[in-house]
Amino acid sequence: MKLFKPITMIFSILALSSCASMEAALRDLDAPVLREYRRQNAVEDINGDFPAAVYIKTKTQTFNTYHYYILKDGLIYYKLIDPVNGPFPIVFGRKIKEPKEWALFDEIALGRSAKPHAEAGLPHVAHNPRFNQPKKIVEISADADELAALSDEGGFYRFCFDENIARRNNMWHDRQGWPKGEQLFLDSRTAKNISWALGKRNNQVLYYEDAFGNQHHNGTMEIATTYMLLEDGQEICYADTGLPADFSRNYIGPERGAFKAVSLSASASTMFVINEAGEMYTRLADFDIIGCDPMFFKYTYAPYKSDLPGTNYFSNLNEWALPAEDWRAQPRIPLAGCAALTPYITVLQNGQGNGARELRVAGFNEQGRTGYWTKAIFADSWQFKAVPLNLPQDSVLQATQAERGERGQSLDVSLRGFFWNENGKEADWEYEIPNFNILEGSCDLRITKNGETGILKFHPVELWTHFRRDYLPGRGSTEEAAPKLFFVTLEIPEGAFAGLSEEFRRELTEKYAANDKKLFQYTMAATTHQIILRDNDNVNKVLYLTDGTVSDYFPDFHPKQYFETPNEFLRARSPELVFTAYETPKELREKIILNQNFLKEIKTRIVRLRASKEAAAKVTNSYLAADFLSHITILKYIDMPKIKTMTAFGKRIVLINKGYSDTMFNTRIALYQELVKLLQGRIKEYSRMERQMAE
Repeated sequence: MKLFKPITMIFSILALSSCASMEAALRDLDAPVLREYRRQNAVEDINGDFPAAVYIKTKTQTFNTYHYYILKDGLIYYKLIDPVNGPFPIVFGRKIKEPKEWALFDEIALGRSAKPHAEAGLPHVAHNPRFNQPKKIVEISADADELAALSDEGGFYRFCFDENIARRNNMWHDRQGWPKGEQLFLDSRTAKNISWALGKRNNQVLYYEDAFGNQHHNGTMEIATTYMLLEDGQEICYADTGLPADFSRNYIGPERGAFKAVSLSASASTMFVINEAGEMYTRLADFDIIGCDPMFFKYTYAPYKSDLPGTNYFSNLNEWALPAEDWRAQPRIPLAGCAALTPYITVLQNGQGNGARELRVAGFNEQGRTGYWTKAIFADSWQFKAVPLNLPQDSVLQATQAERGERGQSLDVSLRGFFWNENGKEADWEYEIPNFNILEGSCDLRITKNGETGILKFHPVELWTHFRRDYLPGRGSTEEAAPKLFFVTLEIPEGAFAGLSEEFRRELTEKYAANDKKLFQYTMAATTHQIILRDNDNVNKVLYLTDGTVSDYFPDFHPKQYFETPNEFLRARSPELVFTAYETPKELREKIILNQNFLKEIKTRIVRLRASKEAAAKVTNSYLAADFLSHITILKYIDMPKIKTMTAFGKRIVLINKGYSDTMFNTRIALYQELVKLLQGRIKEYSRMERQMAE
């Protein structure tokens, strides 16, 4: 998501504080997970020890436009890719001398310091006591002008070279996100990832070409996305520097999420995945491209053709085509003789536009020489380039030309139900979505009456939320799960009414033709068990669909229950905090202390949640005030900067966010207050028991 700072300054939003995060909930890495990181990294140095070049990006060796980077003993080293011809980063407005051979990534080389210091090779900011300086870096990734680093405590750091109005360049950042910058952390879910990669779309790749063939300049800003392939090889989550700092958002994987990848690489918002059988897919997707950012971009589902090239800045203001591109299957690599593939893959940007991507797959050729198979992303055939790589024998994929890799279960679910209004259920009409996926992606809408069925299409895109989430929206196991919010556009596909009776065609046309491809005409709250969809022109009429595991009677649904039992309640009942009759007085004393510490933690969370609620309200109120000002002046007609674009959907977004966040915050605060009472009572009782034991 791009941060358009001049606009947000106009609307006085960036100056506001956002909701506070719950660092404790996000820092639950354990020692075994960290040991596994270190074990994996031992086989990541495939380009060699202080290699002449980095050909394939791994967790410990990578490159961007300017430099090669490696990790050694928890420290970052770097050197120029081409000391003679460059390109060279510009630091403080001038080109400086940088290392031709491997050196610690340090402020010395960047012209900031005159002597070495203890922080050499580690993210640090001199004279900033608030900077969360790590002791060790365990993984790195790089793209365009940026380097990303992951510490042994699970925290992410960023270093950007090119100048940009969104952030200071040529310095380490330990925080990211909007409306409030916070550190991005792994949690117990993301810590077990297979791989992660930074993909950055900025002025180096310059423009994006949409599904209609229209080119769009990237504008004055940039979008940096951290893509993460989780443990099952199917789920891809992501973080974005313009969104709250968490991994609660997802892209759907290839084949509706059934494809099981063993590796992921990214560059310029393009993901590249491979499975155990050597099947490969690519996809160009980020928060802006998939349609989730109508505050800063105009979108359309209606095909059109623009004459503006992507090199023209004003092409950024044109409507971006939706739905965005799906996964593209890449041709298989021909294998014969000793040829073999490994999961070490790389996609890299090498020019402007969508096609400026090179794909690389490390492996062996027919004669058994090491190197990588390479091709341009839209090319039909692969070529092998022999280079010195140290490829572990146990990393070779079981790939053949005809073999199809293992598939997992998609999160697609079938939901059925009816439209409801003040008079109850709509008579005679039945509705079904046979392939709804909570992660992402379009789905069919089957409408049945009197034995006839017409099939339309829904295009949901996740609605932007401005608070940090330590839960997965829509993914709970019960009907009380916190929903995921979507804007939805209806499409009537060509031939959708073919074969239907004249009367049924007429009724479907009367009901839905006016909304065909009407951008974000519907708003939806969804979980894996149910969806509630409202037409913005008639919010009292609700389409309520369920999977059959919850009540299909809409009045039984209570929005105030949008929250599952927090993990803190499970922890409160755990053996760690609960005393048993078989324990000693010493163990009882330890339990009292643990409960007291937990009580302090919960009270702190209540304070933060209240601050978050207030901050969210300030964002809403500030936007609404600015929106009102734009509508009583000519500002709403100005799209340079993007005031017209922001006011098109901004009011709906912030009001929906307010209602949703108020429900979430109020529920969570109330639950935590009950937990405080429970802990206080337990501490009081355990203290009484301790006195009795002492007697």
